[in-house]
Amino acid sequence: MSRPAAPPGSPRRLGALSTAQLRALLQDEPRLQRAARLSRKFQSLQLEREMCLASNCTQARVNLSLRPRLEDGKASLAIKYQELQEIREACWDKQQRLEVYLEKWSPQSALGQLQAKLDASEAESEAQIKQFLAQDLPLESFLESFCQSRTRSHVCRTQLEKLQELLQKDQVQKDQVGRDPVGPVGCPGAPASMPPARLAP
Repeated sequence: MSRPAAPPGSPRRLGALSTAQLRALLQDEPRLQRAARLSRKFQSLQLEREMCLASNCTQARVNLSLRPRLEDGKASLAIKYQELQEIREACWDKQQRLEVYLEKWSPQSALGQLQAKLDASEAESEAQIKQFLAQDLPLESFLESFCQSRTRSHVCRTQLEKLQELLQKDQVQKDQVGRDPVGPVGCPGAPASMPPARLAP
């Protein structure tokens, strides 16, 4: 591979001149000054090139020294991401179970369950009466089972009516708050006016 041509005024070019050419160069003042300027520019470029190479080499060493830390950071980030995914899935699972639990034990759900129990107890009582009238059930057995089924029906009906009453009261309170969200003293649901207090005689 051939070496690049040296610029005018470089030591390599001057070394290739003959003695007569060197004498002629010394006598040619403008040419000598131009060669000197080119030589200084060449030296400056050469110095800049060496400094750039040294800077690149230093930066490469720094990058190589930081590579283990970078790899550790990437591994730690991957672990954290995996943990985040597991936490997210666990939270999603708990949220789903909570929604199922709330739906199962909501007042409306409890109301439906009580109504179903009441209907079942009433149907059981009617079936026992039919069996007794058809003489398929002895008197003692009928009285015992009928009393039990009626007791269950009474308990279910009482609980059902109480729950319906509570739900109605809650709905009335919500409607009142919706119509009058802020009372005269800035309290939610406060009445617009209060009756005057009675004075004791």
